[in-house]
Amino acid sequence: MLIRVGLDEWIAVAGSNPQSKSPGHLVGLNTAGLSGCVAVGLGWGGVVSLAHVFSNCTAATWLSNAGAPGYLQTLTAAYDATNRLRPQATRMQGVVVYSDSTPTWLPRQLMQWLEARDIEVEEGESATCRVWTDGNRFGWSYKLAEDPADNNNYTTSANAAAPILAYQALSADAAAASPPQGD
Repeated sequence: MLIRVGLDEWIAVAGSNPQSKSPGHLVGLNTAGLSGCVAVGLGWGGVVSLAHVFSNCTAATWLSNAGAPGYLQTLTAAYDATNRLRPQATRMQGVVVYSDSTPTWLPRQLMQWLEARDIEVEEGESATCRVWTDGNRFGWSYKLAEDPADNNNYTTSANAAAPILAYQALSADAAAASPPQGD
């Protein structure tokens, strides 16, 4: 089962769906349209999270501005909320994925933010990203789904088919992903 993460959303879910009719049914998060944006995926033991950080995250919006929280504050709030959910986990793993049109400042800033939390981070370049956890093993891919026929077989934060354990809008621009065509 896949949940599509929309613009400026942070979503965390359990890596398996106990409500599923098939035992061991895995839950994954994916995002698309990373043109200038960055995906941040993390494995938290049996929990996985994914954020789609909008390209409006710049040096000017990183910190609070005119009383509104900045990206640093909202990302940290999402991280802290998810961190409280995770079981006793060993070293966390993560991924930062960005497109070729992303200014270098944004992925570099996000990598530093994650490394300051002692998270082992990989990075890659793509317009899409998918993350999952199988047991306590974190996985990620540039493919939206394992089987390309399932690329449009997903739910969103607006109608998630699995419980969302933590959700954070990263800015006023946050929006659920568009539902698949035909839904």
